[in-house]
Amino acid sequence: MRSRRSVMKQIGAVSVLPALAGAPAIAQAPRIVRLADQNGSEIDYAAVWVAEMNGYYNEEGIKIDRKTYANGPSALLDIANLDAVMAAIVPFMQYAARGGDIRILMSLTKGNAPIVGRKTYTSVAQLNGKKVGTPGPGTIHDAVLAYIGLTQSLKFEHTPAKITDVAVMIQKGEVEAFIGWEPASAAAVARAPELLHYIQRMPPIPNAESLQLAFAPAYVKANGETVERFVRATLRGIEWIKANTPEKTAELVAKKMNDPNAYAVNLEALKSVDLTKPRLDMPSTRIWLSTIARQGKIPEELVKDIDGWVGKYLDYSFLDKAEAALKPK
Repeated sequence: MRSRRSVMKQIGAVSVLPALAGAPAIAQAPRIVRLADQNGSEIDYAAVWVAEMNGYYNEEGIKIDRKTYANGPSALLDIANLDAVMAAIVPFMQYAARGGDIRILMSLTKGNAPIVGRKTYTSVAQLNGKKVGTPGPGTIHDAVLAYIGLTQSLKFEHTPAKITDVAVMIQKGEVEAFIGWEPASAAAVARAPELLHYIQRMPPIPNAESLQLAFAPAYVKANGETVERFVRATLRGIEWIKANTPEKTAELVAKKMNDPNAYAVNLEALKSVDLTKPRLDMPSTRIWLSTIARQGKIPEELVKDIDGWVGKYLDYSFLDKAEAALKPK
């Protein structure tokens, strides 16, 4: 007769047989990344949304928790409640100038400063002395407008406003034009095509740096593998955009927006951006940061060595790994 101990031992052995026989393991929950963007910016950040829609983040075990703000500076004010922020080099470096810390990992967008306004204006020079709306004094768009004024001897009355109110503000005569991002700018023109058009598509600087992906340093330190996976998925999004037509990108982003009618607006918006270069353009970065120093928004001493200053917050190690991983064998 078997002892109680031997019976219990046998039961225990049987209980683990399913696991030993290769029973499916419990799926690991995806890592949630709290990511900030801005209202009406889906085309600007198309690399991320393309990657999400194609399932690249899911394949890396990541789920994005999207947090949308009025502009980049607003997102950075709430960074304690975020893991990552998509914004422009100007608000990032103004945040750094005030003592903030951030890890900029890659560039997402070049260009991205279209000026839309009344059809009576056919050049930026004609806006001299006029009210021009901007998304806010801490945005790159405000800096681009300031640079245009400084270099072309023009004066604009910078008028901060919500980018979603562009069409209404111009219709009411509160501003004559607005410098903003995409697809919000294209959407404004589409809402009032009889009144509005693009006065200028791109900044007056080739390959103009605009938007980047950055993570909170504490998150990078604690979750390096997740950050590596996130950057790899994002780079796959950039490669997909490079390999496909603007029509396909516009369509996929419209699906992300859950608005099939956004396709035409997105296609128009893509003419205002370059989404294919994941490293910062330093010549234009130097210009933007020098401009905001001249405006008094950051101390002049910080722009004596812009490359060295930006380099303190720029970390390409994750992008280097992503590029190596995706390089054709």
